Amino acid sequence: MIEEFKALLVGKFENKLQAFKNPSKFAYIRITHVDIGDGLYYGEQAYNYNLKSPYRQFILEPIQEENQIRILNYEVEDKNQFKNCQNLDKIDRSMLKLKSGCDVVVTQDGGSFKGGLTGCDCHVDWMGRDTYLQNQIELTPDFYYVIDKGFCAKDNHQLWGSKYGRFEFARMPV
Repeated sequence: MIEEFKALLVGKFENKLQAFKNPSKFAYIRITHVDIGDGLYYGEQAYNYNLKSPYRQFILEPIQEENQIRILNYEVEDKNQFKNCQNLDKIDRSMLKLKSGCDVVVTQDGGSFKGGLTGCDCHVDWMGRDTYLQNQIELTPDFYYVIDKGFCAKDNHQLWGSKYGRFEFARMPV
């Protein structure tokens, strides 16, 4: 199960069709996941108009736990040196900081993996405000569906993220 998940995770994904169909509701975004060894995966998210400046960089570590996969999320020190998937061979575990409360748990459902993150424990600084993330994902051989929502830690109202349903990222050709 874990090897199938890892194989589906690696690659580039974009929501071009969705963004062109509904430009006022969905930004055109590209997501990249690269296997960097030692069970770790480097990821970037960038707006298509600004691919050289990703707005999010992260490290993932999928771990199988019985009939589910827990995906640990890490921040990486000095992430600017890794922009556009550069110097990835220089990343080692000493540079990583686990994002406490931000584990995503997925289960296999046929040929896809579904799950997410609930609760209020995954804190994200958004424009100087303390927010918490909730999300749902589905990873298939051809698509990566994502709903990310950020809520104000003080009053629980949504401040950022998807308001019009899930993002539909199609796997890009290699």
